[in-house]
Amino acid sequence: MNLKSIQRNYTQLTMLERLSLADHAVARNDESEVRAIIAASPRVCYSQPDYLALFENINMFRFCNLITRLSYIMQFSLFCIIDEDREGLPDYARLAAYLYVRATDSWRTVCDEFRLRPDFNEQISNSLFSVAMLEVKDKLLREIAFTEREAVDYLGKQCGISKIQTLADETKAIREVLGLTLK
Repeated sequence: MNLKSIQRNYTQLTMLERLSLADHAVARNDESEVRAIIAASPRVCYSQPDYLALFENINMFRFCNLITRLSYIMQFSLFCIIDEDREGLPDYARLAAYLYVRATDSWRTVCDEFRLRPDFNEQISNSLFSVAMLEVKDKLLREIAFTEREAVDYLGKQCGISKIQTLADETKAIREVLGLTLK
């Protein structure tokens, strides 16, 4: 069976089967198969509110930001465990705390600017994690995080980096990725 005969049968597949084939074709960068699957798929017509695509992008970003922040919390915790015999916090734990604060505050700034709901973490927490744990970690990481200047100095000494992405840079990047502009 060749590719042309398989493609002729795409119309007989279920939506989930076509979705699976399309997902694998995208992973292989096989644009011709993706086009063939799209061409063989029934069309659904609908209308949507003008903000829906942005709303979906914002929700995706909410989850990505949450995952990023949780990963910084895990890095911080791991760094503390690795060096638990050492007196004081290791600098790389303080850097992880700085990155957590930057990710948290940049997203919070965008949410405040565009009046997005501030309690997303609390609303999602019943399903995914303890919001109380996140609040405790937030307070702890803020207390010990590098300042922006300390992060630059540390990275300069460790890897010769003299400029890092600041809170303002990250906030601007979030706005750009989401296509949001201040009026």
